[in-house]
Amino acid sequence: MRTRTWMLAVCLALPMVAGAHEGESHGAPPPVATTGEALHVLAATGDLFEVVLKHPEHADGPKTPVRVLVADSATNAPVSGAQVELTLTGASVQSLVPKMESPGIYVAEAELAPEVELAAVATVTRGDRVDVLALGTVHVEAEHEDAHEVGDGWLGWSVAGGVALLVAVGAWWVSRRKRGLL
Repeated sequence: MRTRTWMLAVCLALPMVAGAHEGESHGAPPPVATTGEALHVLAATGDLFEVVLKHPEHADGPKTPVRVLVADSATNAPVSGAQVELTLTGASVQSLVPKMESPGIYVAEAELAPEVELAAVATVTRGDRVDVLALGTVHVEAEHEDAHEVGDGWLGWSVAGGVALLVAVGAWWVSRRKRGLL
């Protein structure tokens, strides 16, 4: 019975000891996949082309990557070899010429300041076919500093909880032993 009590106490305390902690470097975190990021998506369908604009929810510095996906509106097939121009209009005008990354996917870097709204218009030209599409408003959020502070103090609370748990188990064990139940 005594062995079971100690095993129970150790098993209950292990998650507290194994908690995350600060002060050690485990190397750089692995790169985050683009598909897992929070993205804003704008889309429009014209007579000839369908355009989808994707950009991160938060700006990652002065230049933010944007993806322009272009498909044929009749067949929904990716459009390769098109000339794509993305115009972002706000206090200033940015005229971007995204480069084709893969069939139907064009990439550019835009200056997206947090909390500033920009009207987005895409012009797609392929051969003698031209379509101008109003995509809507591009908007990135300001990153909140307190989002990184969620885990602060977690280790202290974990240690305190572990100590409290060990004291409670110890008190229970002593009381059972005094009564002759162990």
